[in-house]
Amino acid sequence: MKRWTLALMVILLFILTGCEAKPSTAPDVDVRYSSATSTEDCYLCGGGIENLVPSYWGQNNIALISLNTFEIIPLEINRYDRLDGRLIEEYAGTVSFGGGGSVDNGFSARLLLDYDRGYAMGSLYFYDDRKLDTARVSSFLCEKCLNEILPQNIETCFGVGAVNLATRKIQIFEENISGFSLDDFFVGCNLKEADRDSCWMDLLIFFCPVRYEKEP
Repeated sequence: MKRWTLALMVILLFILTGCEAKPSTAPDVDVRYSSATSTEDCYLCGGGIENLVPSYWGQNNIALISLNTFEIIPLEINRYDRLDGRLIEEYAGTVSFGGGGSVDNGFSARLLLDYDRGYAMGSLYFYDDRKLDTARVSSFLCEKCLNEILPQNIETCFGVGAVNLATRKIQIFEENISGFSLDDFFVGCNLKEADRDSCWMDLLIFFCPVRYEKEP
């Protein structure tokens, strides 16, 4: 009986030791990333991001953003007056094309914007921004913001994301997701492989604010 008890204690000790040594893969455990960028110089909490496209910040719209260079391409699904910043809430009767290419060949996008129905559809092309470079991202973000934005597994992340121009919230595009919500917007993603050096993603972006408020 004593031998059995002793053997059982050894087995339990081995199991517990193995559990402590094994890295946790729970979804709520953060993988920490370091950054030498101060909060004052951080593009998010320091406010530097608003100097990139100043006429668009504060709008209830989203933009495509390179996390490697912080170049931003706004998508004007909701129309605003360029002079006074007023939201234009009237029938447009037209569609237009939005997007464009980044100056450093990081990414490009071509999307059809339907103002009256509140959506955009088109394609996002990854070039130099196909991979997320954490060293380059950390040069723009402080450690707190860096760890809030980057997921645990960055191997499947592209160097491009979507940013809400009203809240400054950023969501990175990933290989294994088919869509995500970003405040009042939903972004549907469909990855298309081209070759080893480039690929593209079909996007369908809807302006879809909450229809019914939750009762207090």
